[in-house]
Amino acid sequence: MPNYYEMIEQLFAVDGGLSQTLDDYTYRNEQVRFAGKVAEAFHDDLFLCAEAGTGVGKTYAYLIPALLWARQNHEKVVVSTKTKALQEQIVDRDIPQLEQGIGFSFRYIEAKGRENYLCWNKYQRILGGKRSLDKDQIDFVQKILTWAESTHNGDRKELGLPRDVMRHWEVVAADRNSCLREKCQYHDKCFRLKLIKGMAKADIIVVNHALLLSDILVDNRILPEYKRLIIDEAHTFIKETFDRFAYRFEKGDSLKLLTSLYNHDRRIKKGILPHVLSTYPQFSDRVNTCIQLVQQITQATNKIFDEFSHALTGIEGTSLSHVISPSDREDDWFANGLETYNQTWRPAMALLIGYLKELSQDIEGETESIDLNEIYNLLQEVDNVLFTILAEEIHRESAITWLECSQGQAVAICSGEVERGSLLANKLYKELKTLVMVSATLAVEDNFDNFITRAGLMERAAQGKVVTHLETSPFNYNKQACLYILEDMPDPGGKSFGHAVNSVLAEIFASRGGRTMVLFTSRQQLQEASAILRPFCEQRGINLLVQHEDGDFANIRDDFTSSENSILMGVETFWEGVDLKGEVLCCLVIVKLPFRSPTDPYCSAWEQYYRSKYKNSFRHFMLPDAALRFKQGIGRLIRTETDRGAVVVLDTRLVSRNYGHVFIESTPIRNIALISRDLLANELERWC
Repeated sequence: MPNYYEMIEQLFAVDGGLSQTLDDYTYRNEQVRFAGKVAEAFHDDLFLCAEAGTGVGKTYAYLIPALLWARQNHEKVVVSTKTKALQEQIVDRDIPQLEQGIGFSFRYIEAKGRENYLCWNKYQRILGGKRSLDKDQIDFVQKILTWAESTHNGDRKELGLPRDVMRHWEVVAADRNSCLREKCQYHDKCFRLKLIKGMAKADIIVVNHALLLSDILVDNRILPEYKRLIIDEAHTFIKETFDRFAYRFEKGDSLKLLTSLYNHDRRIKKGILPHVLSTYPQFSDRVNTCIQLVQQITQATNKIFDEFSHALTGIEGTSLSHVISPSDREDDWFANGLETYNQTWRPAMALLIGYLKELSQDIEGETESIDLNEIYNLLQEVDNVLFTILAEEIHRESAITWLECSQGQAVAICSGEVERGSLLANKLYKELKTLVMVSATLAVEDNFDNFITRAGLMERAAQGKVVTHLETSPFNYNKQACLYILEDMPDPGGKSFGHAVNSVLAEIFASRGGRTMVLFTSRQQLQEASAILRPFCEQRGINLLVQHEDGDFANIRDDFTSSENSILMGVETFWEGVDLKGEVLCCLVIVKLPFRSPTDPYCSAWEQYYRSKYKNSFRHFMLPDAALRFKQGIGRLIRTETDRGAVVVLDTRLVSRNYGHVFIESTPIRNIALISRDLLANELERWC
């Protein structure tokens, strides 16, 4: 039998197993070289940080070594992705195709958080009339009846129902707080237990970053033991770690939880507590006390966030966050909010939790006890989170605390550790023999040092256990793409920039008529452009699709790909993760260089970290982070060997500032021209 390396070479060969089973297989030296580096990382117990440019075929390049290693050495390999779309692609398409090419089957499983799976106990309680639902929830349950009775996996993705219907999924979703564990009588129908058993037997476990990080948070009690890990879409992993490990108290979720206990609506008393009161009148004193406490906590929650919203006075209305500074903690709005928390919210919550626990114990064995126990656990968690933020995290120098905002109002208060690399080193890396971190954008100016530092890999690197590999795209960018920088645009920081952007976009739209995507860095600027350009497009029969206005990400993407006369304007998610192949996209406009806003908590955290190290945060974080995002955005244009198009950058800082070369050298495009607006239409005609 061929050895590990020989099998990999034979599979990728021009006449090998992949070419015989994949209709669209093309032999690429870049893919084979990258696969070889992954194989070395497995064989030599190394940590590999790799960039594989668009078109390399990185997924197959790491899956084949991983599959063969797991099979030959009886070791589990975990593959983690940022997006569920890639996670599902690997399980539903990639591995089944590779099985055909390799010639034998593998045991593999897709694993997601328990909330993605149907809880049979919840479902049976609803069918038995033991849980009251409103009309919309009843309609939802009726829609899933056939699926629930026939599904083998209990995974919500099998349903394919509209979003407005799926918002009621939580009434049947598995969750940690309502789980009866060993007391549950439906172990044989528990989809979570089925998942656990499947993971124990699997060669390959495909997870998403959220589940991988959740496993770390609970001391590795979700996933079975593993020593080999591949992290795809690794450019997102550091921020995902920051977000996942942050404490978050959301006003809306907390009020919804309280409402489930008691809600007085149109003279009708709703919720668990009124139901318990009518069913067990002997506990009326305690239940009525609980109702009063719910009302007190609801009022206190609203008052706390009303006070916190004063911090946003004078701040741009569309700002998404506000980092609480030491000076903020001296202001009245924070002092008043903290006083309400200490004098009203916290003592009332402690009493409520205590009474709910007693009630649950008094009626133990009854169906209402399950509901009370679930709410008790959730409130305990909420209480712990808010205490941690306001009593502990707010005072720690190594943490930042911030308000999340919507329409000028504070809607959540959060806190996170400034730097999480050391936690990853202690909780994740130390347990691994092999780690492969790969992305289409990981290096800045062909260098991985910034990523290695921020990912917490310095100690492994010092031991000589970290290797890097850069595999450029096989596409011929000299023939396929050009990047234009408009030289006569005003500075992005000036007041005239927005007007100039709208004017240029109108010119591009008029000349191109479709197959154009515009990437913004500011939602406010996107909305302003939309207000002006939508009538312009309607007059010319152009289908303008605007993120957050014309549907969610998936709907807008699908509408754009199905119409040649469409123009898409987006922020955030459209900078990465959208695959527009062929003639769907031929002109990509980047409005501004994608520097994060200073109000972004993630940005503030790294600024604070580098300041504590007496280092320049712009050079060590802001610039490399923006360069990677710029590279991601440009990567939307050329997705196959036959794609062709142009990138137009409206931000003159690309040539007017000394850091512009970092962006230019981070893009694979080498046809770069500085032109004036009046020449742009003719130039686009050449490339589009």
